[in-house]
Amino acid sequence: TADTTLKASTGRALRFPTVGELYGATATVNSQYINDPDLKPEKSWTSELTAEKDLGNAVLRFTLFTENTRDSLYSQVTFDPAANSNIGRVQNVGRIKTNGLEVAFNGTDLLAASLGKGLGFSGSVTYADSRIKENSGFVAVPGDTVGKYQPRVPVWRATGLVSYRFAPAWTGTFAARYSGKQFSSLDNTDVNGFAYMGTSKYFVTDVRVHYRVNRQWTAAVGIDNLNNYQYWNFHPYPQRSYFAKLKADFC
Repeated sequence: TADTTLKASTGRALRFPTVGELYGATATVNSQYINDPDLKPEKSWTSELTAEKDLGNAVLRFTLFTENTRDSLYSQVTFDPAANSNIGRVQNVGRIKTNGLEVAFNGTDLLAASLGKGLGFSGSVTYADSRIKENSGFVAVPGDTVGKYQPRVPVWRATGLVSYRFAPAWTGTFAARYSGKQFSSLDNTDVNGFAYMGTSKYFVTDVRVHYRVNRQWTAAVGIDNLNNYQYWNFHPYPQRSYFAKLKADFC
């Protein structure tokens, strides 16, 4: 219809293992690497069905998505007590299935009657169930990865951004980002993501004030990670950070 759009799409992806993944062995006194020149290419089919509704000054979107990936290439490091060393290897994961739903909203000049024009909001909420369905490889014992979550794919993820233009040259923005619990290992044994090599959940807020001096010059000040959340992705992310920006555009 004039205000509703339905879209369907599908795609095929292939990723071949790199030379380093096939043959690039490195070893130290406390670490070993297992080469596998027989690694298979990673193959996936990804599809989605989207419905978009035009609300006049906003767009509402619903997206159903699914992905079926075979022979995913994953690098893992495990500890071998018998050898008293870390063992690294790249392995093919038999099949990973992902199903999910995303709801997104993007609007400008909202609530104009009560607050005046200039209020905008955009955000999204994503649910993804991504699990290992088949795998002959393992981390510690055979079968320990089947049924586990795909590494670094949280079940829930959300973003939100509110902006308000309170004067022709001034705009204030507040943003929030959330990600649920994640894993880095194929067998999901890294239950504590708040540590070195871990991947943690997070809830982070940011704030910014933007000023347009004239047609060529703009300035902004802000605070990233306003709530000073301590979160990790292999290493700790920056905590509360202050910044200032001055930009010139003469084009």
